[in-house]
Order: sequence, then structure tokens, then C-alpha cells
Amino acid sequence: MDDVAIKKNTGNRYRYIYRKEACRFWWCALPYVDEGGRRRQFRKCFRDNRYHNQQAALEAAINWRDAQIQALKRRGTLGATPKLRRVSVNELSALKPQDDSFGIIGITVTRRHKPKGINVSVTAQRGQKKWFSMRRHGAFEAFRLGVRQRCEWIQVPVPSDEELRRRFQHWLKNNVRFLEEYDISS
Repeated sequence: MDDVAIKKNTGNRYRYIYRKEACRFWWCALPYVDEGGRRRQFRKCFRDNRYHNQQAALEAAINWRDAQIQALKRRGTLGATPKLRRVSVNELSALKPQDDSFGIIGITVTRRHKPKGINVSVTAQRGQKKWFSMRRHGAFEAFRLGVRQRCEWIQVPVPSDEELRRRFQHWLKNNVRFLEEYDISS
């Protein structure tokens, strides 16, 4: 069985599990809601050398995560799965023009003056951040790449290009001056 088939059949097998290759370990960050209603995380690290190899460390991380999820389900405190959309495409007009928003959580536009540029900024869980240059990729393509990256990080399906185009057009209507100021084509 090839890797693609394995990934299709495993579904959420790797949800909440991340790899830090430079330090040679897997880590798990499992969200939950505590008694006070605050969002928290269980975190644990699984080093390759402790488990003798990378695959054994991954299996240990998966087993630990699954045991924690079962315990959280019994207590009813398992955190909500990550959301991609703040508002639906049809509700974009309800956003204030100064919101500077695409209506997608974790996707923003950042501007800088030295060197002059404008980027799509993508964030996910703690420590995950990436920028896509509108000058290098073009405005819409930078946005599309940012959304794809966020979807990969939080493990949700990527919205259709039609939806992305509508969200981008909403943002562009309120922010065309930035593209003109930075001499970037949409």
C-alpha cells in the first residue's frame, strides 16, 4: 500500500502530533477545557533516542494522545476542533471595513516600510507562523498559499477556489489602496 492510500485511510491519525526534526522528537499538544471553562493543553515530548527510533517515538505519541483523548471524553472536557472560518462567505459584508479581514481565522495582512512590502501572515497553534509575500507571489496567490498552509496545520479541508476568490475580493474592495501603495498587482 502506498503512502497516499495510508494517509487517506488513517484520517486523523496524526492530529495534535507534531515533529521537531532538528531536535529529533515528536510532541503532542492536546487542547482541553478546564473546570473554569478556560482552554488549556496537555503537552508531552517523545524523543527518538528514548524510544530507540523515530517510528517507535511516533507510536508512543499516538498511544499517549489516544489515551488522553479517551480520558477527556469521559470527563467531557475535550476541546473543540480548530475552526478555519470566522464568518461564512455570505456574512462577509457584515464585517466592518476597518477589520482588514478575510473572514478566516489566522490569516492577516501585514505591511512593512523597510524594505517596503506587504505579506499574508498565517498563524496556527503556538509557534507556527509563516508569511507569503504579495510582491513575490501576487496578492491572490499569497492569500491562497496562506489559507492552504493554515488548513494543513490545523488539518481541515481547503476551501474551494471560488470561496477563496470571493473572500479575497471582499478584502480587496476595502484595501485596494495598499496594493497601489506597494505597487502590487491583484
